[in-house]
Amino acid sequence: MSAAALFLAASLTAQYPTSFTPDIAQRPDVQRATTWIDANFKAQVDEWVRLAEVPAPSGKEQRRAAYIKAELEKLNYKPTSDSSGNVWVRRNGTGGGPTLVFAAHMDTVFPENTNVKVTRTPDGKLLGAGIADDTASVVNLLNAIRAIEHAKLQTKADLIFLFTVQEEVGLKGMYAWLENNRKDMDLLVALDGDLGAVRYGALGIYWSKMKFTGPGAHTNRSKGAPNPVRAAAQCITDIYTVPLPGDHERLGTVYNIGGMMSSGNIVNAVPQEVTFTVDLRTVDKSVMGALDDALLSKCDQAARAHGVTFAREWIQKSEPGGTPEDLVDRRRHHIVQTAIDILKHLGVKLLPGEEAIPNGSTDANVGVVNGIPSVAVGRAYGGGQHTSSEWSLADSARIGTKQIILLAASLTQK
Repeated sequence: MSAAALFLAASLTAQYPTSFTPDIAQRPDVQRATTWIDANFKAQVDEWVRLAEVPAPSGKEQRRAAYIKAELEKLNYKPTSDSSGNVWVRRNGTGGGPTLVFAAHMDTVFPENTNVKVTRTPDGKLLGAGIADDTASVVNLLNAIRAIEHAKLQTKADLIFLFTVQEEVGLKGMYAWLENNRKDMDLLVALDGDLGAVRYGALGIYWSKMKFTGPGAHTNRSKGAPNPVRAAAQCITDIYTVPLPGDHERLGTVYNIGGMMSSGNIVNAVPQEVTFTVDLRTVDKSVMGALDDALLSKCDQAARAHGVTFAREWIQKSEPGGTPEDLVDRRRHHIVQTAIDILKHLGVKLLPGEEAIPNGSTDANVGVVNGIPSVAVGRAYGGGQHTSSEWSLADSARIGTKQIILLAASLTQK
């Protein structure tokens, strides 16, 4: 290797430090843990299917939480829960090192009456609503805990295994947990997303309900009457004239209207209230503020033009973590490169330029916006998340589970 190449390699190593080395994977305790995963993987897939068939819409995760508590108690843990419904346990280390939190969310996006029956295909896929997001991570984490206990894995720092609620409706469980347990989180690894990429940023998400109200009227007396329908229609039309920034794709900037809309319930009247929802997303804090102000301004103008009142109601407000330029130091934190190097060690092929992604929409966002070194790592290969055609490649969860073992062994050193 030339002197220039050696210098470049040394510079990159200095720029992106890592806590993982292949020697860690060869430690006897780590080997015992990963071997246990292989030996018990069929049972893991069976459990995965069973849990996926337990409905768990946001706010109604109780059945899954009860199952998780019972399984943790079998390992002689004493699970803790809070008023939100989060469940967690702490595993003490030998002393020193940063406390590491692993988090998987128990809820799915599907209503209780959704058909959640799982189908197994001859080519190794599992098909079913919620099979991936985030049921796969919940089961991966449960089995990683079992393997860690079986192997008597040695860590200097404490490990916290956290199962959160209401991630799909604004990361509410994680926000609640951090508010009461901030001193217990030095590093955060959210188990969420497809296997491969490591996300170290936070996509800001503002969900709003835009509400227009007026006195209402019978159709016969509607001419010239204040009309919230017309105000809402004008507002929607005008909102779509608000331009996105030129680099919106790089910043993940987008907005959408109409995921939820409501109006009156009779034909022959001007309704008293009309609502629609807005979903606004970006990693850029200044862009978020400017776009939010612009959208609100369109609603205010439309309301005044049609003689009705306007009010915004928050559904979710998760702040942006910052642009890639804002997150240069976050990228250099060893938690990011450690996760990347572990995936490479496990044989995962990472696309150039997509090894570390400076955005994300997971429980890790809560850590990012609160200044805690955080990443989100995937659970398995799959697709169709948030649809009835959701699927996962069953055997790939073996990798997703082993990465938890290696992250625990690597990130909890002094």
